Amino acid sequence: MDCISLQVATDKGGSWNLTWDLPNWPNLHYHVDKTILQEYGQEARKALQEVVDDARAKKPLGPSLKKLASAGRDLRDAIFLVSGKEAIDADFVRRQLPTSDNLWRLLITLDERVYVPWGLAYDGDLPPDNPAAITPALYSGFWCLKYNVSTLHSLCDPRGVLKPRSNEEVQMLRIVNKPCWDDAEKEVPPAEKALLNSVWACSKTPITSSEEFFKTWQQWHKDVDLLYLYCHANGVKLALSGDDEISTTKFRMNVRHDAHHTWPVCLVFLNGCQTAVGADRGGFMEATGDTGFCGFIGTEAKVPDLFAFRFAADFFGHLLYDEMTVVEIMENLRRQHFPLSLVYSTCCHPQFKIKRIAGPPAALPTRNLSDEPLQAVRLL
Repeated sequence: MDCISLQVATDKGGSWNLTWDLPNWPNLHYHVDKTILQEYGQEARKALQEVVDDARAKKPLGPSLKKLASAGRDLRDAIFLVSGKEAIDADFVRRQLPTSDNLWRLLITLDERVYVPWGLAYDGDLPPDNPAAITPALYSGFWCLKYNVSTLHSLCDPRGVLKPRSNEEVQMLRIVNKPCWDDAEKEVPPAEKALLNSVWACSKTPITSSEEFFKTWQQWHKDVDLLYLYCHANGVKLALSGDDEISTTKFRMNVRHDAHHTWPVCLVFLNGCQTAVGADRGGFMEATGDTGFCGFIGTEAKVPDLFAFRFAADFFGHLLYDEMTVVEIMENLRRQHFPLSLVYSTCCHPQFKIKRIAGPPAALPTRNLSDEPLQAVRLL
């Protein structure tokens, strides 16, 4: 499978410089209007939120998914909206992208303060308003399905990714909003309890305050491979309780490695609402893209906490026991748990993985969490 790379860099005059590296056609670049691309990205996120809200309300998802695909097509058009001489290169790149899915993967490296839901861009025809079945194949035009899009902060040092740890020595820190965690855990079906126990076995006791988090990080950060936060959130802060919030600034100041740290590299899963949205003043892309980190898994919209709880358990189950890379796991989960899986973005190095030494104590369940009850809603 070929890999396409796209480098996005901030430029003067309110534009972003997009440089594409296609098979046989490297270094094709053009400038796009930052404001236009951000606006259409926001429209795509709004449409995605409507899909989530309709799922919670048990409404038919056909109309809202078609609206999301339409917003995604506008976002795709904005990615190639160029005037002047550069329009030739932009049009050439657009025509070079394959029409079939699962032929290429797309890795996007980002400069600071570039927060666009690239995976929600949509190629192809729009589906019907009320299709007979909601399947990934019908909506394969979404870039996250078609190209398995991964975004990566340009500061990320990938050397640690080349030295994966085994699942017998992996260390995880688990930081949670306790009321959200307890409520969601109570709703998990008994058949999945064994999976949960096997996933959390590599983590220490759940941490419930920022003070405890920062103190524990200082003590153990050199050995932490996985950092999992399950809490209220938005693009610029995490909330562990009413007044206990972690801004991106506090995160960067307190959750970091020294300049010479290369192994093990740490993957962050920010399982809260809109953690991938960011802001012009910064977000978690920068906070998890510095030395010792390989980025994060985040969300583009508000997400029901029971769905988020179980989705993360599936993610870590594959990561710990199937020796799959992050991009392989997300490809699998986006299709298995479609369409709510569109909420999650892969904002990390796609080749991060854990070596399997011990096998799983329980088989991963096969089901679509989008069809399961979404009654726990604290993370909204």
